Amino acid sequence: MATRQEIEARLAAIDQKKADALKTLQAQRAKLKAKLAALDRPTKSQRRLDARRKILLGAFVLEQLEHAGVTPQALTFEGKRFFDWLVRPTDRAVFEELAGAAGPQSSTPTPGAAATVTVLNVPYPDKDQVKTLGALWQPDQKRWVVPAGRDLAPFKTWLG
Repeated sequence: MATRQEIEARLAAIDQKKADALKTLQAQRAKLKAKLAALDRPTKSQRRLDARRKILLGAFVLEQLEHAGVTPQALTFEGKRFFDWLVRPTDRAVFEELAGAAGPQSSTPTPGAAATVTVLNVPYPDKDQVKTLGALWQPDQKRWVVPAGRDLAPFKTWLG
């Protein structure tokens, strides 16, 4: 018959095996969770593609703003200003420099440049010509306009 000490030793051995098995299972579980998380993460090429999309979209929006004579500081959407959305000082500095560069130019306009958006009277056959000169079509108002800051001399045929 087994003594009390032998039984306690066997119980201790079982408890040790149980603790070791639990550690092994926890390590396996952690590895599987890490693999699962990696499957949900975008790949490097997906991240690059997403960044490229954002760059191209931003470039397009900036170009359209320039054509419309709108500064990024004045841009709003649903009551929120773009400039307030920029939280990093370095990001704000990029657009402050842009505004600083545009500021003096807009305060001293070029002679003959449109101070505001100028409406043009363009017959349909001339639409491609005014478009190449830099006029913009406003589909909601069905009219051609010259953005503020553009020279009006090339558009004299369609003014008034």
